[in-house]
Amino acid sequence: MIDVFREKPEQNWRRPIAIAFGFGLIALAVMVGALGIAAAVVITTILALPPWRDLKQVFPLDLSHSAFLIFIAWAWASTIWSPYEHTTQALLMVSGALLYPLFAFAVFTLEGKARQIAVYAALFSGTAMLAPYLLEGTTGAISHFYTEQTARENMLRDATRGISAIVMASPALAALWMLNFKDRKGHIIAGALVVLVALICWQFHLFAGLVALIAGGLFFALGYFWPRTTILAVMIGFLIMVLMAPMILPAIAAPLDGATLPFSWEWRVKMWPYTGEQINIHPLVGWGLDASRSFAADQFELHGFSLGYLIQHPHNVGLQIWLETGLIGALLLSISIALFGIRISGMQILSRMQGAAIAGSAIVFLVFFSFTYGAWQEWLWASVAWVSAMCVLTGDHNKPRMQS
Repeated sequence: MIDVFREKPEQNWRRPIAIAFGFGLIALAVMVGALGIAAAVVITTILALPPWRDLKQVFPLDLSHSAFLIFIAWAWASTIWSPYEHTTQALLMVSGALLYPLFAFAVFTLEGKARQIAVYAALFSGTAMLAPYLLEGTTGAISHFYTEQTARENMLRDATRGISAIVMASPALAALWMLNFKDRKGHIIAGALVVLVALICWQFHLFAGLVALIAGGLFFALGYFWPRTTILAVMIGFLIMVLMAPMILPAIAAPLDGATLPFSWEWRVKMWPYTGEQINIHPLVGWGLDASRSFAADQFELHGFSLGYLIQHPHNVGLQIWLETGLIGALLLSISIALFGIRISGMQILSRMQGAAIAGSAIVFLVFFSFTYGAWQEWLWASVAWVSAMCVLTGDHNKPRMQS
């Protein structure tokens, strides 16, 4: 490893050092609750921007990216009829749609020693970010500093978001460890990493993270043996989640109303049919961007609490896309997903390990998109860029090898 830093990289120091700094900054953001991932990715993208001779490769834009930008433009246009008047979300979405992909592209253009530096930074920063969650989960040492109950609850809520980011990164990190340590050492480290992440999810009662981790492991294995087919299968899963959510989720949730379920799932059982009813009012164009925040007055009683059917978002990306951007938005996003999945699965240089990393990572995101987080959360989309960059590093392109 030290040999990498003895001589100047062929591509100079600026970009690999910027990428290494960025991976470290992202890990720091994950340690404190993950919201800072978006800022870390944007800062790194600016610092590591490739020279024009590399940057011009992105023009003309890929069809999937072009379709995604059209979807973002439609979502921005929907602010015209949105009942939520004070949203700044559209500007953040446009900035992210332009800058986040450049983060992964900047990593892709690294070669030789510069690429090796990025690999080391991704590996060690990605593994180090487990430390505070292991400390808190096993000893409770961090939460002791929060004497007020509200502050402690906020800290633990932020912690589950950071753990979710770790789960999202786990398949790509595992692939990098297996690729870059000889013999069985990489496999042992990767296995230990996944076990520790599972332990953290269990300690923090993040059961969605456990489900995502298990699904990620299954699709990682499938992606290794059948990379192209598995990536296409995950793509179909995303399309079903986006296009069929208003039909599937209310139909599943309605019969469960009144059943004994965990509190958060009882809330979802109320939330999803209600969201379906609101979608039916404006099915074509939706209610407008951030309209999910405008339904706070509609409430129901659950275990003695008066709760809103919708608090910020319906905890399913497909439902939120339909609710706020309608059928038009759902179709535009689905076209982008389909084009992207076809392109990735058709890459000539797709290796087995890269296929495993992509498939495992994608299914983890699908689980979180389906049951947990909102469609417009900047840290979530920045996490996609971060994990995509690590998946890029798992490819055969100028692949580095660490000496153990």
